[in-house]
Amino acid sequence: MSSLAEMSPLSGDALTGDSLTGASLTDDSGDQSITHRAYVQIRAGLISCRLKPGSRLKIAQLQRELGISQAAAREGLSRLAAEGLVTIERNSGFRAVPLSADGFRELADACLTIELPLLQSSIALGDFAWEGALLSAYHISSRVLAQVGDDEISMDAYVRHRDEFHRILFSRCDNQWLLRAWSQLYAQQMRYRHTFRELARYERSLHEDHRRFLDAVIEHKVDEATALWRANHEKIVAFIESSLSHTPYPPVRKRKATGRQTQA
Repeated sequence: MSSLAEMSPLSGDALTGDSLTGASLTDDSGDQSITHRAYVQIRAGLISCRLKPGSRLKIAQLQRELGISQAAAREGLSRLAAEGLVTIERNSGFRAVPLSADGFRELADACLTIELPLLQSSIALGDFAWEGALLSAYHISSRVLAQVGDDEISMDAYVRHRDEFHRILFSRCDNQWLLRAWSQLYAQQMRYRHTFRELARYERSLHEDHRRFLDAVIEHKVDEATALWRANHEKIVAFIESSLSHTPYPPVRKRKATGRQTQA
């Protein structure tokens, strides 16, 4: 298994919407840069499920994996707790939020509720440059999708370019609050998408649906694009729900009440 430090090219920037460029670890903002790097890499590990859902997140282990201080790892985990990706257990430290089929539909529908106004606003405000960027992102993501295999590299590329397409699609919306809320909900959904590889194969069968949707967007047909997006959402969610019913989840170990607990 790849170490967390090796995961940084995956999609840390894409999944967080942040940029790490221009921040030297040796300048005055070094401490902040290290903390942010810890946050980005741990977040990528949680979203990709390399850090297993329900598992305890040990500060010392993250320190070794990322080559950072315990303070940076702890600060990064605290930020992730605020995003709902990590829980804080009294006298026990941090734990990755577990996955379960229960509540996934609620999460997916919440995401759709935000995506629809994002989509409608973006289409209304989109210009030629946006259309070109969207067509380019779709071309790349569809080519990558066609090549997804059993290796981690192709899977990571699929996730990264899929994320990029979504971000460009919604980028023309002028409501930053909606964009921030969507980014957080989308990250939660991505944790479910990483638990099984079959979704990528299933999405290949939706190629014609994707083309019709993209044509409607480029032609600025808001109502048609909205209807197609909603229909595609339902297909994807139904597929994931079906897969989740057959997906085993790592058990969350219950902490024994006896003895003092030491923070690792």
